[in-house]
Amino acid sequence: MQSVLYPWHRQVLRCSWSRLCLLKRYLFTMKLQSPEFQSLFTEGLKSLTELFAKENHELRIAGGAVRDLLNGVKPQDVDFATTATPTQMKEMFQSAGIRMINNKGEKHGTITARLHEENFEVTTLRIDVTTDGRHAEVEFTTDWQKDAERRDLTINSMFLGFDGTLFDYFNGYADLKNKKVRFVGHAKQRIQEDYLRILRYFRPGIVLSDLTTEK
Repeated sequence: MQSVLYPWHRQVLRCSWSRLCLLKRYLFTMKLQSPEFQSLFTEGLKSLTELFAKENHELRIAGGAVRDLLNGVKPQDVDFATTATPTQMKEMFQSAGIRMINNKGEKHGTITARLHEENFEVTTLRIDVTTDGRHAEVEFTTDWQKDAERRDLTINSMFLGFDGTLFDYFNGYADLKNKKVRFVGHAKQRIQEDYLRILRYFRPGIVLSDLTTEK
């Protein structure tokens, strides 16, 4: 069940010219309370959220997992985004005696922590500084909208807080409900940044079989 407690729009003032000023600069929020969402709260996730809250770092569910939950589907994989830098996360996990595994993603902001026999992949909010069609040089940020701007599709650019609050900067929720697949910003620019995005455009990983694609 999705409970819309405050479906208002708040204008986001930040806007850099190019593709961003062509987008609707509004943040849409609502509350999600569903059995699929509640089922994510394992002992490991509870410990993870408590640790980030204790250290005053924001942590949210990101990307495809949010899309799946809004579709009433429990996600197979859950990615997390945070305002904490990789260095801050490492220090935090080390101080708490939490084991970290697979450090290959650290350069791009990803730290994987193991709590209660579960792996949790947490990535720092980031901005793409340069891209070559497959890989990107990134810069870390604490701005959630900036991170959303660099994502491929509107339906993959949403975040979900652990109180059930949805953060949607680019009408991803409306697109999902209207069964539309759209890029964030200009499609050509999005594809040039990462050519694999064209595959995600035609196969976004959504359960719905009758989605329409739109530039």
